[in-house]
Formats: sequence, structure tokens, C-alpha cells
Amino acid sequence: MTRLRSLFGTSTIAAIAIAFVVALVVPMVLGSGWVATLTSCALYTLPAAGVGLLYGELRLASLTQIAFVGLGGWIALRFGIGFGWPLPVLVVVSAAVTALFGAALALPALRLRDLYLALVTLLVAASADVAFNAAGFPNGGSGFLGYQAFGDLQRLRRPAIATTDDGYFRLTVAVLVAVLLGLVWIRRTSLGRSWALIAQSEGAAASSGIRVTRGKVVAFAIATGTSGIAGALMAANLGQLAPSTFHVSNSLLLFALVVIAGSRSPAGWVIAALLYRAVPYFLSERGLNGHLATMLFGLAVMHNLISAPAGLADQLAGVTAKLRTRRAVAP
Repeated sequence: MTRLRSLFGTSTIAAIAIAFVVALVVPMVLGSGWVATLTSCALYTLPAAGVGLLYGELRLASLTQIAFVGLGGWIALRFGIGFGWPLPVLVVVSAAVTALFGAALALPALRLRDLYLALVTLLVAASADVAFNAAGFPNGGSGFLGYQAFGDLQRLRRPAIATTDDGYFRLTVAVLVAVLLGLVWIRRTSLGRSWALIAQSEGAAASSGIRVTRGKVVAFAIATGTSGIAGALMAANLGQLAPSTFHVSNSLLLFALVVIAGSRSPAGWVIAALLYRAVPYFLSERGLNGHLATMLFGLAVMHNLISAPAGLADQLAGVTAKLRTRRAVAP
């Protein structure tokens, strides 16, 4: 336990414990609709983590995370349906291929920042949206694309240990915890410390012997690799995917929510995913239009700019610290 605390910190260990309690209890007390929604939240926390890694650590505004989720899902469907590969292999392959694409995207964008980088990555996301609509997602067809509009359409099967919705929710939470632990650990390594210096001044980082180009490329690869993992898990969860799921507007919305929730905190990434998926479902459960959530997010942006520039997670941490201080001085 002492070793874990030194590697990840006490707050991270507490968060892991909470995650496993949630994975155990939620399927017991909530209905199937909420279990499916929270599974989706766990999946979208992975691309949110990619956004947080790039923007929170390096101040790089990448708007392609949802597109890479789609790419990871396409790869998983192609090899899962076409060759019958098991889910663990599909997750690894999807992560590796999307990481390679992310590194390739980073190379021409190395000299771009702020608005220009956002525009370039937005165009890449739009191109991916067009490609998904033109090619479709593999469903048992012949040829390289593996797509067919008619006939016996196939679906990707879940692993034997998680065939039920409850089981798949727990599997998704376990994978999410493992990925977040990896990202927290990376931020504590020399690579993570180099990102902090690059974000402050690339010139100072280069003069200190840091390879700025390598640092950015690796960051893009890791961020897009997490989206690839989400895509593979999403493909196995649903069995099939639709191009509309990966529309470019979804990347814009997820980026905004990560900024609102807190781009540097794993808690912020989780909050962003809950805002993205759970809030619309909560509104629809009460007979309201789920799209009203977008209006609420607009108000949240205003709140973020005025009183919580570091994000909702940081504000919640401040409130918790104040409560602890009051309890300590109460006697």
C-alpha cells in the first residue's frame, strides 16, 4: 500500500476504491438503462482523458478524440468480425493503430498552437466523419471494408466473462481504472515533467535538453491510443457502430466539457463524461428533451470562466478542503 501511495498518491488510491465500489454496487441498485448509460460514461472518460492529457499538460487543443474512438471501433469490428480475434487483442491492436495515426497527426501540427491547431484537428475530425459515412463500419461484408448494406449482418460479440450488461459495466470500469492509473503514473515520470516545461516555454525546454518534438508526438500517441481503447470496448458493448456516433460536433462538445470539468484532473475527466452522457439521459428520463443539456453546458462555460477557471473538479476539491478545515477547528 505504501508503494502504491508513493506512485499514485493518496487521493488516487481513494478514487480507485470508490471506482470498485461503484462497479460492484451500481448494477445492484440501478436499472438497466442507467447501467448502460454509466457504461457509456466510463467509455467516454477515455477520450476525455486524452483531451485532458493534451490540453491540461501541453495546452494543445485537439478536436479529434471522438474521431479516433470511431477509428478504434472500426479496427475492432474489422478484426473481430473478420478474423474472430478476442477482445483483449482487439483492444491492444486498436490502441496501437490509433496511436500510430495520432503520432502521424502530430508531425504536421508540431508548429501549430491554439486556434490553428484546433482548426487543423477539427478538419481531420470532419474528414474522419466523411470517411465513416462513405465506408461504413464492418458488419460481415466482403472485401477490405467488410461492409454490406443488406444480407446477414454480423455483430461483434462480448467476451465470455462479460456477456451481461452488469458484467460489461464492471469490465469497462476495470479497464478505465487501469488506463487512468497509467496516465497518472506517466505524469509523475520524467516524460510528464518534460510536458510541464514544454507547456511553459518550448524554448526553455529545448535549452534544458528536452526533445520537444518527441514529447509532443508521444503525447498525441498516448491520447489517441486511449481513444482507440474506448472504440474497441464500445464496439464490443454495442456489437455494431453507426457513423452518426462520431460526428465532428461530438468532439467539440467533449472538448468543451473537459475544459469545464477540469482538464488536469482525472476527476474532471470523469465529470466531463458524466455531463456528456448521464445528464442528457437524466433529462430524458424526466420527460425533457436531452438536448436541453447543451444549454446547461453553455451556462457551465460561463460559470467556468467567471468562478472556476481550473474546472469544476478543482472547485469541488477546494470546497472539500474548506469543509475539512472547518471540521478540524470545530472543537
